[in-house]
Amino acid sequence: MTLAILPPNPALPQPARSATPAPWRPAVAALSLLVALASAAHAASASGHPAPAGSAPEKAAVQAERLTGKANASGVTLRYEVPEKIAVGETVTLLLHFGGIHAAEGAELEVRDPATQTTLLALHLPAGSSKPVPVTHVARTDGLQYLDVITMQGGRRSVRSIALRVGSGQAKLKAEGQRRSTAAGEAVISLPSSK
Repeated sequence: MTLAILPPNPALPQPARSATPAPWRPAVAALSLLVALASAAHAASASGHPAPAGSAPEKAAVQAERLTGKANASGVTLRYEVPEKIAVGETVTLLLHFGGIHAAEGAELEVRDPATQTTLLALHLPAGSSKPVPVTHVARTDGLQYLDVITMQGGRRSVRSIALRVGSGQAKLKAEGQRRSTAAGEAVISLPSSK
């Protein structure tokens, strides 16, 4: 990519120039240079050429999200990092980042697997805590799974769910229903009623 600066066209009316340069001109020039460099870098990365020898290998994709809660919840904010692809039987480590721990007594944390009703982690977070909390989990079945993160601060409680895409990552229906089609051809799953 070549960047060329053209002289002004004498056929067009020229703006009056002051003796002092406008304060925004250096910023515009710097921005133009930055855009040109970013475009060149993007073009080089999209060219399909292999990475140069000695460059660092790409890390596995990690999904990071920030979960917010209701206004009357515990007030503890949660941001988490999980691998984007998880194999069945793989042991993964999730990183949980907490904020908003302002109560003098701190906050309580519990991480549960709702499928097995087991507690994976329970601990006390001191006020002002910002250290990431690692949680180890073994993905046992294929599909979309969740972990519940429960926080309690100042007598208020919040429950947030973190989605884990294991194997295919698709949500699975319980096997107790029967799949049928209506006269119009619409697929319907018939489930027994509960008493």
